[in-house]
This record gives sequence, structure tokens and C-alpha cells, in this order.
Amino acid sequence: MYDYLASHAIISDKAAYAINKNTCDFSSDNNLTSECNAIADEVTLDLAFIDLYNIYAPTCKNENLTSKPNKYTIVNDPCGEFYVYGYLNREDVQEALHANVTKLKYEWSPCSSVIRHWVDSASTVLPLLHEFLNNGLRVWIFSGDTDGRVPVTSTKYSIKKLNLPVKNNWHPWLSYGEVGGYTEVYKGGLTFATVRQAGHQVPSYQPARALTLIKHFLDGTPLPAPKLKN
Repeated sequence: MYDYLASHAIISDKAAYAINKNTCDFSSDNNLTSECNAIADEVTLDLAFIDLYNIYAPTCKNENLTSKPNKYTIVNDPCGEFYVYGYLNREDVQEALHANVTKLKYEWSPCSSVIRHWVDSASTVLPLLHEFLNNGLRVWIFSGDTDGRVPVTSTKYSIKKLNLPVKNNWHPWLSYGEVGGYTEVYKGGLTFATVRQAGHQVPSYQPARALTLIKHFLDGTPLPAPKLKN
């Protein structure tokens, strides 16, 4: 993550170097040294005024909730999460969805502030990926290239640890006549693809490119590659 942020001129090279040098472990606050805490504070200031889930997207200027759904648009609304929050906490909406039938005292939210100690989550899914591939399952991994939360660099580092030989080298793939992103195919059934100009929730930012990606996965066909003109 920090290598990605430094390469996109969001945090300083000095901060990224210090994090790598001190091998900061951010998985738990208890693991952080004073040096890592100081670097983390510096990075937090750098990230305070952007959307980490899409580093180039505009941010929401009005967080007032609304119970009325806004007019549909294919352009991602930076305030969309607040509209959803207000809408899904309406009693009539929850009744229609048969949700909250036990009448919980707290509101619905996309990320729980009630469950604070989730300890049964694996630290890595790499063993699962090995298991899937060893059993003949196709695996496609994709990353929006403007996602700073789970960035392309982190995904590439993880795939590298699988030690899979490359079948088809890194190349662009097409969606509706434009470069939809870049892809690399590995022997054993793994495909990695980036989605150009997409943030963390890829279909929200690039629905057409997400559709191309999903369609080719379901069809079992490779992503379309451009043909060089003679």
C-alpha cells in the first residue's frame, strides 16, 4: 500500500522508505514501534483529504443523509454511501427487505462499529488460492488501478509469493474499443487483471469494464487483447 501511495506522489518517498526499513507491522496497534507510529501519523495527514478507495475521485462535499433515492446515474456519486445509509435505515425499506426483524438498537452501516474484535479472519488467502488452483479451479484476481486501499502493488506482491510461472506476459486488454486495463496470465489457471481508472468498488467506477471482465470470466475466454497495426 505504501509503495503504491509513494509511487503516486501521495506520501513521501522518505515515509515509504522508513516503513519498509522499520518493517512496520500495522496488523495490530500493539505491534507498532514509536518510529512506526510517527510515520503512520505523517501518512494519516497526507491521506486526510482524499478518498483512499479512489485516489483521484472527488470527495463528498455534503454528507447530509437522505431517505429518498437519488436519480440513477452511471457516474459514481461521491456521496452515494451516505444516500445508501439513509435509505437502508428507513423502516419501510427494512420491512420490505425482511431485514432487522429482531429490531436491533443500532442502525445498519456498511462497516460494523459493533463487532470490534473479529479474530477468526485468516491473515492471508494464499493457501486458499493454492488449494483452488490445485483442484483445477480457474481464479481471476482484479484490481482497480486507482484503489489505494487494496492497491495493485499489494496484489502483485501477493501473486508473486505464489511462485507461478507466467503463461501470457503482461499486456493491455480491451473493453468496447478502449484499453480496459492490463493483464497477466499464469500457468495453473490464475489470471490477474487491472481495471483502468477504477477504484476499490470496480463496477461503481467502471461498470462497462467490469462487465467485460465478468463476462469473459464466466465464458471461460481470455480478455481481448489489441492487435498491433502493420
